[in-house]
Amino acid sequence: MEGSSSQKVEAACLILAGGQGKRLTPDKPLLEIDGRPIIERVTKVVCSVFEEVLLVTNTPEKYRFLGLPHVVDERPGYGPLMGICSGLGRIEHEVAFVCAADMPFLNEEIIRAEFRELGSFDIVVPYPKGMPEFLHALYHKRCLPAIRENLGADLFKIEMLAQRCKTRRLEEEWFVRNGWMGLIDRVFTNINTIRDYRRWTDQREERDESKQEAASLWQRPGATGPDALRSLVPEVLQEIRKTLTEQETAYQHKSANEVFASLWTHSSRVGRIAHHIAKEEGWDTEPSLLAGLMHDMGKFAHGEYHEDEIAEEEKAVRFTESILKNTIYEKWIHEINRALLSLYREEEEVSRIGCVVYDADRLDKLGYMGVAQFFAKNALRRHFLDDDMMIRASIELTYARHAPDTLKTPTGRALARERSDRTRRFYTGLLEEWTKLGLGDFRILEEDIEGIACVLVVPRVCSCGAQLNLESDIRESVKCRSAVVTYICTGCKSKNEFSFCLPNVKGFPPRREDG
Repeated sequence: MEGSSSQKVEAACLILAGGQGKRLTPDKPLLEIDGRPIIERVTKVVCSVFEEVLLVTNTPEKYRFLGLPHVVDERPGYGPLMGICSGLGRIEHEVAFVCAADMPFLNEEIIRAEFRELGSFDIVVPYPKGMPEFLHALYHKRCLPAIRENLGADLFKIEMLAQRCKTRRLEEEWFVRNGWMGLIDRVFTNINTIRDYRRWTDQREERDESKQEAASLWQRPGATGPDALRSLVPEVLQEIRKTLTEQETAYQHKSANEVFASLWTHSSRVGRIAHHIAKEEGWDTEPSLLAGLMHDMGKFAHGEYHEDEIAEEEKAVRFTESILKNTIYEKWIHEINRALLSLYREEEEVSRIGCVVYDADRLDKLGYMGVAQFFAKNALRRHFLDDDMMIRASIELTYARHAPDTLKTPTGRALARERSDRTRRFYTGLLEEWTKLGLGDFRILEEDIEGIACVLVVPRVCSCGAQLNLESDIRESVKCRSAVVTYICTGCKSKNEFSFCLPNVKGFPPRREDG
């Protein structure tokens, strides 16, 4: 739907200018920052992004100078949810980006990125600091019936609407991954109080903020030690990054019709590895091969990824039945499905085929093959070779550390011992080169987290040059338990968190009752 960052998005924007101004003034969108009314700054950004822009206000006479079409609330005094309802009912497009009229520093790149996350969702809402920004979010017209029902029941909180609709939450990790953590204080600023306004009316302070925005290119979370990029003028560095990103993005959009087959190549390897293990163990090779090929069949079922409460293994068994029924392999359906379900149902005894597929899946992610896939998968997700990637290697090292003890067959464990050593040697060598070339400074540390050995890639110092302290804990979730590692700077006091699902190892502490 977008050809490049210069093309407009096929969607609408609703600027909500209907606040009552109880904390500052009803005319706060007209307050000037750097010589321009706040609402004019908002309008300039969204008009460069969206094909349709609509002002939602009960005082349209105040904003005639903008030259925008407007709509008034169907029932004034019912808050922003009514504004969204009135705006969605008027626009021509099916989707609208909703923003407040008092957000003077909207970022075009972040808005476009939010739109690319929409997919089949009804709402996309960012959580830059763990809290929702419902007035910097996308809403589909499919939300209108639920909005009207909530308004009729005097349920005015947008959060209640998000609970009813199919909502994509853009958590802090999304901002970290895209290198935007240094921008969120500015981008999500609302002018609600006199203090807010005074902060931004000092033009010199605003210019300093602009420099900080550019400097975030080399002061990103997880960056370590002195960086050669600091020697460049921030504005020049920012333009280089922007240009490179735009060119690559334009190229990627040209391949929108490309057939993606990474899941197939992984499954084909797992099937063949499962066949090898079963043969070595003297078990049936044919169902093991088929189960390996089918084990991820439900991951992207019907073009979706974990968008409902049904486990992907449950979806995989449905595909197994539809594919193998009335074929010569029909006799294996029960055994294959039993194996697939046992991969996530902890209470079930894992069958022979389940053990083989479990081992094959993990062996495919170990050793040199595992390293190659680690970088290939991250590249597909737009994670490239940088400091954050080094930290993410903790996942690979921790799983490699436990693989020889957690795999379920003698053949699998023997293969894992060999490949586990290779994984450790590779990342050790990579980090040595990374340090020698002045790209960063890391160490590999084995940390005991509630009795589980985790092998962590740890930055020695913060981007400010001060030492980092490390805190670790376990976080409970529905499908796994995660190691949570927090890096705390002794100098600037910044905190950065990294988490990953832990392998299922013997001696793992029981789940906490408080979740």
